[in-house]
Amino acid sequence: MSIELYVILALAAVAFGMGLIRAFHAVEESRRRVAKVVKAKRGQVDRLRRAGRTSLNLKRAIRDGKRRLEQTLLAAEEAETAFEAAEGVDHRVFVLDDRRTKADQNWLAMLNHPDFTAAINHNALPELAQSWQKGRRFLVFAVDVQKAREKVTARYPERLGYRVVSLVPQTVPAPTPAKAPAAAPSRL
Repeated sequence: MSIELYVILALAAVAFGMGLIRAFHAVEESRRRVAKVVKAKRGQVDRLRRAGRTSLNLKRAIRDGKRRLEQTLLAAEEAETAFEAAEGVDHRVFVLDDRRTKADQNWLAMLNHPDFTAAINHNALPELAQSWQKGRRFLVFAVDVQKAREKVTARYPERLGYRVVSLVPQTVPAPTPAKAPAAAPSRL
């Protein structure tokens, strides 16, 4: 074999070797790119999972918030209904006569007057007339129910249109009048 052939074979071997090296570099570069794409894909999948989890949690929070809002609105409506019902009730108790003996009991009398404005006071405020139409409660001190009724009808006679709706003994003791504080010694 001639030298020329060896040179051509050497050149071909060098060219083949360089091509092989370039091919290995290209394969290595392709592997790096694939790894980079796979890593980017995993990051994207993780971000999508986190976004999905966050979306699910937000959806649950919105559902819970709507449920709590409905419960709150229902409770507010019930409270408003109860308030409106209680608003019409007069909780005051008037003391008919504060004179009492040790033998007296406490009686709670409910009186009303269906036409207070026309029969008693033509200039009465609407609230006053309305409270008499609905009924007013009075605390009466008497020995028995007959004496209590006598005291009530003496002050609010039936001939003027007042009606005793109920007269029941009160089990809770009546409030006692407050005692005047003892005078402090003077320091002169």
